[in-house]
Amino acid sequence: MNATEEKIINRALEIFNLKGIEYAGMRELAADLGMRIGNLTYYFPTKDDLVFRLSETYSNSNSQIHQEFPVKSLYDFLKMSELLFKNGLKYQCLHLSMVHLMEQNQKMAQKYEGVRDARQAALHQNMKFLVENKYLKFSSENDELLIISSNSIQNRFWLSEAVLSEKRQNLGSQMNYYLKMKAHLFRPYATKKGLDDIELFLGEID
Repeated sequence: MNATEEKIINRALEIFNLKGIEYAGMRELAADLGMRIGNLTYYFPTKDDLVFRLSETYSNSNSQIHQEFPVKSLYDFLKMSELLFKNGLKYQCLHLSMVHLMEQNQKMAQKYEGVRDARQAALHQNMKFLVENKYLKFSSENDELLIISSNSIQNRFWLSEAVLSEKRQNLGSQMNYYLKMKAHLFRPYATKKGLDDIELFLGEID
């Protein structure tokens, strides 16, 4: 990505976060950047192309968090979740427009399937590790699937839930509420060691 593309992406993210992807157009973005529309479309021929590149940037940054923060304990898993929540907040426009984007942007929809499957596989692997290392104990396979599904849904849609009670500009104030909810989801399945990790995490975000 060259300097001009990066400038466009960064400003588009700010405007989309403020107004919503559906309500900000390419001409508005070009004017804001002090560019002619033809110069903008040289780099991103359509708005869908721009949003797809933005989604790739987001996905890559999430992958980097997963790579740089390996899960070695339940505390690690919760801290990694905090980093992913913060990153999701940075790219909140993509979460808040997810259904629309999946229906309208074919490139995004196709890419999302692979990303979703990879994230689900990582969740399964993390849960397996936490069970094997005595942080969690599930009484049945259904319990494990429930915690994996709950985590997956919360990761994707907590921002959509939060925006119903807060303005877009105030979503950051709600993040800790949903992180606490995530931590408490593990309580019924946590061992003593797991409960200690939950308390440590909750103590840090209070």
